[in-house]
Amino acid sequence: MSHIPALRRLLHGAVITACLLAPGTASAASILFARVGSTSYVADGQNLVNFLTSAGHTVTYVDLNTTVVTDFTPYSQVWVYDLVTGTNDGANQVANYQNIANWYNGLADQNLITDGRIISSAGTSWGNEPAWIQNYAAQLEGAGGGMVLGTDHDAYHGGINTINALIDINLFNGFFYQFPYEAVVDPLSPLYVASLPACTSDPLQQCIDDSSSTGFVPTGLQPNGQFLTPVAYHGTLSTAFSNAAVSTTFASPTFPVPEPTTLVLLGAGLLFAGRRRRQQIGR
Repeated sequence: MSHIPALRRLLHGAVITACLLAPGTASAASILFARVGSTSYVADGQNLVNFLTSAGHTVTYVDLNTTVVTDFTPYSQVWVYDLVTGTNDGANQVANYQNIANWYNGLADQNLITDGRIISSAGTSWGNEPAWIQNYAAQLEGAGGGMVLGTDHDAYHGGINTINALIDINLFNGFFYQFPYEAVVDPLSPLYVASLPACTSDPLQQCIDDSSSTGFVPTGLQPNGQFLTPVAYHGTLSTAFSNAAVSTTFASPTFPVPEPTTLVLLGAGLLFAGRRRRQQIGR
């Protein structure tokens, strides 16, 4: 996959970041909210949907294990919610993963949010963060649409990581569950909302809920040429890229995007490494 178009999208995203709309001011979105399956945490997913509909968005809520979605033209955003254990590789699920990836890969502006603890925002058994979730939709819509990939710790990554692989980004991974159960938010990120509570560990910072435990999200330069910036993370700024709970293609001055020349070199290295791995597998 060529990295130059992706770099152009990255630079475009960095420019529009400064102009993105404040929470709640974007036009209403038409969202496909897709559960990988219906064996667990369905009510929490429904609560996330309720956050979105209460903000004026139109949401179609589907189970990827029972319904194959083939027409994405009605939607400006696709949200994938994977809180189901196991490989989740049924025929309908596999078809949906490919269809979602094809939709995303065909977007002119590939805006992406990855959330490794999305259930913690749901407001049923866990936290209650409607403004946080609503701002995902607002910022994506203000940038022309895009995708949210939401999961939790590594027991739930089987389905959603298939999509990661198909859009050529790194995988969700790991399990983190450590008091205080919260992730520090970058206040300069477009995804920041001022209503977040102060962190227990540092009252001068603001945090999102992480009481459900978390998986770590992909960050930094991706194999497809996109750059995923940490938004919420554990630890400090110096460890944010390795301990991120949320990341996005929207840039932030807290984590400057490398210069285009550096990205091209890094991208070439990723491309070479990928080809080498494929060659080794083929031997």
